[in-house]
Amino acid sequence: MKRHHIAAVAALACSALALTACGRGDDTTASSLDACIDDPAGCNSGARADGGEITWALDSSWASWNQNTSEGNNAYAAVALVGMWPATGQFNPEGEYIVNEGVFASAPTLVKEDPVTVEYTLQAGANWGDGTDISVDDFIYHWYATSGDASLCEGCDPANITRGSQVESITGDGSKVTVTYKESYHSAEWQYEEVLSEPAHVAEEQGFDWQNDPKDMAAAEDYFSKTVPTWSTGPFKIEDAKVGEHVIYVPNEDWAGETEVTLDKVTFRVIEGLDNITTALRNGEIDGASPFSVNAETVTQLQGAAGLEYQVAGGPSWEHIDLNTQSEFLSDPVLRQAVFTAIDVENIIGRTYAYVQSDIERKGNHLFRNGSEYYTDYLSATGQGTGDIELAYDMLDEAGYKLEDGVLHTPDGDPVELDFRYSESKENRRITGELVQSNLADLGIDVELKSIPDADLGSVLGEGEFDMIDFGWSSEPTFVAAASQYWETGSGSNFGGLSDPALDALIAEVNGTLDLDEAAVRANVAVQQVVQDAYSLPIVDTPVVVMVSDRLVNVRDNWASQQRAAYNIAEWGVAAE
Repeated sequence: MKRHHIAAVAALACSALALTACGRGDDTTASSLDACIDDPAGCNSGARADGGEITWALDSSWASWNQNTSEGNNAYAAVALVGMWPATGQFNPEGEYIVNEGVFASAPTLVKEDPVTVEYTLQAGANWGDGTDISVDDFIYHWYATSGDASLCEGCDPANITRGSQVESITGDGSKVTVTYKESYHSAEWQYEEVLSEPAHVAEEQGFDWQNDPKDMAAAEDYFSKTVPTWSTGPFKIEDAKVGEHVIYVPNEDWAGETEVTLDKVTFRVIEGLDNITTALRNGEIDGASPFSVNAETVTQLQGAAGLEYQVAGGPSWEHIDLNTQSEFLSDPVLRQAVFTAIDVENIIGRTYAYVQSDIERKGNHLFRNGSEYYTDYLSATGQGTGDIELAYDMLDEAGYKLEDGVLHTPDGDPVELDFRYSESKENRRITGELVQSNLADLGIDVELKSIPDADLGSVLGEGEFDMIDFGWSSEPTFVAAASQYWETGSGSNFGGLSDPALDALIAEVNGTLDLDEAAVRANVAVQQVVQDAYSLPIVDTPVVVMVSDRLVNVRDNWASQQRAAYNIAEWGVAAE
C-alpha cells in the first residue's frame, strides 16, 4: 500500500488517549482493539478474505449531499460519503496526515512563500469514476463554490470561506495543478487545505455555465446538494442511497488508488439511538458502528455480548453550548457572560460523560485538546462554566438587571426568557439542557427545552433558530481554518451571528503566518477574545465508542478524523480463515 505522509500537527498528534473500556464482549480473552493503546494505526489488522459485505450503522442522519455548504457540513454526511469524496487527505490515529492516494501522486508542495503558491500532482488515472479525468477545472469549481464571492457564486452558502476567499488563481498543466493565493494568505496549514469537491464536467452536463454565470454556479451547488452522487474518486461508488437514511457502496473499478478493495458491498444505514445500534449489533443485523456519543448502558450491553469487540476513548468531536448573539436577550454580552457563569459544566460532565470515561476533563480551550503543548485553559479564571450564581447575578445587577418575584428582568423591565435546543436522539444533550434549565432558573431565567429532529440540526443552526444550542464540532488536528470557520463575521458556520471586529482582526493574524508555532500563539489570543465575548462554552472532548463484529479486520477508531472508523474504508475486510 502506497501512502504519502506529512508530519502531523505536533500539538494534536497525541495517540495516548485515555481508555476506560476495551474488550471482547463476554469473552475474557484480549480484544484486538486492546492493541490500539500502543498501536493506534495498526491495531485489529489482519489478512482479508476476497469478498464479503458489511453493514455499518450511523447514529444520526444528514440532509445534503454537498459538504461545501453550511447545511452539508455535517459529520454524518462526511461518513456517509467517505467511500467516494475527493478529500485532499486526512489524519490517521497516530496524527499523521495521509494524502488521498486515489487523487494525488504525492503530498502538495510549497513552491513559493510570497505569494503562497502550492503545487499539486495528480495520481495517474485519477478520475471521477466515469472515465473523466480530474482536471484543473475541478479545482476551479471548488474554489468558486467556497469563495464567498458573489461575483463567482451568487447565492452560495459555503460552510467555510477561509481558503476559498484567499485564492488568486488556479492553473493547470496535465497532472500538475498550481494554486496561487492572495498576498494576504499565509496559513501555516496550507498543506491540509481541501481543494476538490464536485466534478465540474457533471455541472456542465446538467447545463450549468458555472465558469461564466455566478447564478449558474450557485444552481450547480444546489443540484449537488440534492442529487445522489453518481460519480466517485474513492475506492467505492454509490449503488443506491437515500439522503439521511442509507448509502450502499460497491467497488469503484475506476479508482486510481493502489490499496486493494476486497469487500463486495458496504452499507451505511442510519439507526438512531445507542440502544438500537447496540441491539442491532448483538442481533447480527449490522457489523459495527462508531457513534458520536456513548453512555454507561451501552458499555454494559457491549460487555455482555459475544462475537464483538469495543473500545471507548476520547473522540474527534468537542461538545459545546453556543449562544445566539442576534436573539432578543443574548445580544447583550453581559447577559451572555452571566449565563455561562451560571452553567455548572463539572456537574454536566458528572451527570453525562463521566459514567463512561472516569478521568474525563473539562475542556478549557476551543481550539486545542487537553494535553496539547499549545493548550491553555482560558475559561476557568473567568468563572464561566463554574455554576457560580452569585457571581453571575452580580454581573447582571451591575448592568441594571433586576430580580423581581424570582424572575430576572432586563434594564428595560422585560422578563428574560430563553430556549435551549438539542438533537432529540442525543440523551446527553437532553440531560445537559435540563441541567442548564435548572442552573438558569436559579438566576431567574425561564428556559424552554426544544428538541430538534436530527436531520434538521443543520437547518436550525443555519437559520439561527435558537437562543442556546448544544451541538458538537467534529474537527481534525488543525486549528488555523477552524478559528475563522467558527467565529469570523459572515462565516457560514458562525451560526450564532457573532460579529466582533477585534476578534476578526485576531483571526486574520492567525491566518497570517506560515509558522505553525506562531499561529498557535495567535490562535490562543483569539480564544481569549471568544471567551470575553461569551459566545461558545466548551464542555468536553466527547467520549465515543467503536463497536465491531470480531469477523472484521482493519477496522479501528480514529480520534483524528471526523470519519472515525471509516477513515480507512478501502482496507476494511472480512477476516480470512
